[in-house]
Amino acid sequence: MPTPLLTRRQLTLLGLSAAALPAWAQEWTPSQPINILVGFAPGGSADQIARQLAFAAKTIIPVPVVVNNRVGAAGAIAAQATAEAKPDGYTLFVGGGSETSSVGHFRPLAYDPRKSFTPVIKVSRAPSILAVRADSRFANMKALLDEARQAPEKVSYGSTGEGGIFHATALVLEKQAGLKLLHVPYRGAADSMTALLGGQVDSAFGAYEEMKAMIDTGRVRPLALFSRTRLPSLPEVPTMLELGVPVALDNMKGLMAPAGLPDSVRRYLHDSFRKAMQTAEWKEWVTKSGLTQDYADGPAFQKEIVEAYDLIGKAIAK
Repeated sequence: MPTPLLTRRQLTLLGLSAAALPAWAQEWTPSQPINILVGFAPGGSADQIARQLAFAAKTIIPVPVVVNNRVGAAGAIAAQATAEAKPDGYTLFVGGGSETSSVGHFRPLAYDPRKSFTPVIKVSRAPSILAVRADSRFANMKALLDEARQAPEKVSYGSTGEGGIFHATALVLEKQAGLKLLHVPYRGAADSMTALLGGQVDSAFGAYEEMKAMIDTGRVRPLALFSRTRLPSLPEVPTMLELGVPVALDNMKGLMAPAGLPDSVRRYLHDSFRKAMQTAEWKEWVTKSGLTQDYADGPAFQKEIVEAYDLIGKAIAK
């Protein structure tokens, strides 16, 4: 029969400290609040995801999970704060989108989007949508493209910030479609959509879950999806690929920690938030919000982040 493993107490009696235990024998549980940083204003998809995950994890994680908004620089402020934090499991941020895939192609960063973090878990993937007000002069995407080609920088669009994933999507659209739009950056999705409804911009890029309520109530009208396939919840909205313009970029969202996070801590956080994604509270919110859930563990999430970063870099450089 196999020899039973020694308990921690037995090892201590033999003169071995807990620090000498192998990685597989060590466990970690949090003893102070866990902070999730969000790089965008309250009300946007990143903020909603963070708050719903925190709410769903309330009976799983024995300490408070606190959401803090560190708004600015297309999410880079929250990302940098996380990169500079101790890798102890108490500082996470909602990443995988602008701050790790696109903003580094527009300005120098104090962190490396591909190396400064330990991805913990991916929770969603959202296609970019270009939407207009219900009373817009643009009946469809072709009408918007035609006017933008004829009058450079006349057609305006709002985004979640300079260098953000939606700004990057618009730049790729400009190059692939041969046109020039007028970019108006905002601090987050809520501000961008407010500007659209107020007539300050002609159109706005955003994620479906950020626009769902306004689409459902008929206040805004989606013109096109910047993804490879149509959304089941918006079956009538074509993709740009269908319209003959090769642009398909998804906005990923997940939890990320500083680089150097111990594997035992990563496993605990991954398993806890994975359980949160299986709660009735989370599933109910996913259904109501229109979130496209897309789970991946840390290593798989890391691979997708690097691929997205490289893809946007190559597309913008063309």
